[in-house]
Amino acid sequence: MSEWWAIAMLLSGGLFAGGVVSIAWERLPAWNGADPFEFRAAFAYTLRRVDRVQPALAVVGLIATIGFAISADGGARTLAGLAAARFGVILGGSGAWLVPLQRRLVAPGPEEPQVDAEKLRRQWFRGHQIRATVALLSFTLAVVAVVS
Repeated sequence: MSEWWAIAMLLSGGLFAGGVVSIAWERLPAWNGADPFEFRAAFAYTLRRVDRVQPALAVVGLIATIGFAISADGGARTLAGLAAARFGVILGGSGAWLVPLQRRLVAPGPEEPQVDAEKLRRQWFRGHQIRATVALLSFTLAVVAVVS
């Protein structure tokens, strides 16, 4: 049974980590130099695409990693448990910190003052970079758990 958990964990965790890392690698530098109007349009477009898939991949990755940890023994169980904890932190942090920032950044209505919009953008960039780093570390732990 742990083989099925391993496959689900590696597929969903890898797709999730790859998605957030690709945004950090490719989109953040492009958005960094964009004017606020162009940034909001591009950011909203990207969110419409990834916000449908990324949370689901993170949840499936978390569940599969927990399943693998329960079905594994020894060091593999410990590593998978650490990976699951990190995936949980990503989900909690995203929901508590990044999603509210995203909503404010793309919210229709009166424009945020330029300084506030730039501050929100910087906070989201920093948070997403943290999320990408933790996702990559979590996936690495999951891979090491499978091969150990």
